[in-house]
Amino acid sequence: MKKDVVVYLNTKKKGDYEFQKSKIEHYCKYRFNIIKIFHDHRMTATPPEKRTAFQEMMKYCSTSNLDGIILYDLAELAKDMDQGLATLKRLTEGNYTVYCACNDIFGYRDDPGRRREAIGNFLAFMEQYRSSMQKVPRSASKKAAIEGKRPIGRPKALNEGQIEALLTIRKAGTSISQICRMFGVSRSTVSKILADYPELKGVWKGARKVEAGEPTD
Repeated sequence: MKKDVVVYLNTKKKGDYEFQKSKIEHYCKYRFNIIKIFHDHRMTATPPEKRTAFQEMMKYCSTSNLDGIILYDLAELAKDMDQGLATLKRLTEGNYTVYCACNDIFGYRDDPGRRREAIGNFLAFMEQYRSSMQKVPRSASKKAAIEGKRPIGRPKALNEGQIEALLTIRKAGTSISQICRMFGVSRSTVSKILADYPELKGVWKGARKVEAGEPTD
């Protein structure tokens, strides 16, 4: 029996809605029954809870007793990663089960309880990572800036804690494009970090068929 769900889309460009809707309908084909689609356009920089359609969706879910929410992509939920993770945490703690039609790293699509647990574990890891970032000593470039001195060399794009988080979510199957958006870095930066991890580098689209289980972009 299909599970009743609502869909939330947050689009940037004019043609995004139909493209994302098509992807989600394909994702839902055998598992989910879409009751209603809620759509915010060009609201990426606004926290989800302050968007009109998102607020309408939450009211609808509450009155209709629906607990399944499908997104196109977790990275599309909010431009700011912290805002997106905070919203995901509030939804999970409210016993909503969030699904992603693209770049889904959580699994357990047929087991809402275990899926919420997996999302909770991911959020706990990201909280730990954020806490470790706050404890990292200032880099030489930041110290130099504070002291009014010119830094020596080019500062690193990511610190050790961020690199550890990047590797973890890449191992979970997150695409390189999504990682670039989450951490605000270029593809070349991610490629340099993955240089020592050939099993995580993936392949360029069209280069060759990807073997089963191999991470892709």
